[in-house]
Amino acid sequence: MDFAPEETHLALQGMANDFARQEIFPVSGEIDLQKDPEGRFPADLLEKGSRLGLRTLAVPESAGGGGADLLTLCFVGEELGWGDLGVGVALAQDWSVSCALNAICDEAGLAEFYGGFVANHGGHLTRAEFASDPSFESRMPYSGIEEGPPAAVVREGEGWRLSGFAAHVMNGAAARHVLLSFGAPGDSGDSSGRQAFLVDGPASGGLRVAQVFDPMGMRACQDVSLVCEDLRVPGKSRIPCEPGGWERAIPAFCALPASAALGAARRSNEHATVHARERVQGGKPIVEHQTVGFMLCDNLMELDAARRALHASAWEAGRAKPPDLRQSYLMKVFVSEACERIARRSMEVWGGAGYMTEAPMERFVRDMTSFMHAGEMMSSLRARAMRMI
Repeated sequence: MDFAPEETHLALQGMANDFARQEIFPVSGEIDLQKDPEGRFPADLLEKGSRLGLRTLAVPESAGGGGADLLTLCFVGEELGWGDLGVGVALAQDWSVSCALNAICDEAGLAEFYGGFVANHGGHLTRAEFASDPSFESRMPYSGIEEGPPAAVVREGEGWRLSGFAAHVMNGAAARHVLLSFGAPGDSGDSSGRQAFLVDGPASGGLRVAQVFDPMGMRACQDVSLVCEDLRVPGKSRIPCEPGGWERAIPAFCALPASAALGAARRSNEHATVHARERVQGGKPIVEHQTVGFMLCDNLMELDAARRALHASAWEAGRAKPPDLRQSYLMKVFVSEACERIARRSMEVWGGAGYMTEAPMERFVRDMTSFMHAGEMMSSLRARAMRMI
C-alpha cells in the first residue's frame, strides 16, 4: 500500500493550488459577505475553473474529461477547499455526481450525456434524494418552507411521471442536470428499491426551486429546496440501478466533500500558526506557551490523521469490489468532526480577537459548522455504519 503522490497527483494538485490562491482566495471574503443568497453562487469563478478542466475532472477521458480517480480528486479537492469551502464543495458536487454516473451508467448512456455537459462550461450537476414517506427528514417542518408532495414514481406509457420534494440540495438552482434518487425511508444506501433519473435542472422549467436558504457559512455553495410536481420525463431519463451500482458511488459522495473540508481546516490552522508566531505575550511569541503550542500540535495531529483516513478510503474504494461502505461512512464522520475541531481550536489560538468579525477565524468556524449540517448528518452516517458491524 503506497500513498506517495504520483506525478499526476502533484501536477493537478499544483494547478488547483494556483487556482485557489490566484482566483478563489481573493474573492472568497466578498462572496461570504454578500447579503443576497441567490446572488452568491460564483458562476464566473467556476467557469474559469471549468476552462482549466476542474469541473469535468471526474468525467472519463473517453468522454472528454480528465478521467481522474477518487484519490486524485481528493488531492485537488483539498486545494480548492483551502481557497473557499463553498467553492470546493460546489465542484465536489459536480465530481460526485459524475462518479455516480460512471458507476451506474453504461458507456452508451455516458457518451450521450457527457457530450453536452463537457462542452457547457456553465453547466453543473447535483443530486437530490426523495423518499416515499412524507415524514422523511428531508421534509423540513420549519415555518415558511414550502413542502412538496410525497415522492412518487409512476410509469406513463414510454416515460415516467415524478413527484417529490428535497431540501438542502447543493448547487440546486444552478444545476443544469439533477440526479434524482427515489428510495425508501430509512434507506441504508444500497440499490434495493431505489430508482434514479437524470433530469434537466430548474432553468428548464421542470423542477422548481421552492426556497433558497441563507446558511451561516459555506455560502458560495448554493443551498436550495427542490420540488417536482407531476414532472414527465422520457424513458431514457431513468438510470438503471443494477445491484452494486449505487454502492460504488457512495465512496465519492463521502470522500469528495470531506476533501474540501480538509483544505479549509488546513487554512484555518495556517492562520492560527502565523498568529501564534507573531503575537507576543509574556515576553515571547505565544507559540512558545504550552497551552497554545499544544493546541497547534493537536491541530497537526488531526490534520494528518484526517488526510490519511481520507486517502486510505479513496485508495481502497478504487480497488475493493464491492467497496467498503462502512469505511466510507466512518471516514466522512471522522474527517468532518476533526475539521470542525481544528477550526474551533484555531479560533481559540487567536484568543478574544478570534471571535471578532474582522478576524478570519470566525469565518472558518461558520463554514465548518455549516459543512457538518450539509448533506447527511454525522449521526445518520454512524447509524448506517452501525448496521454493518
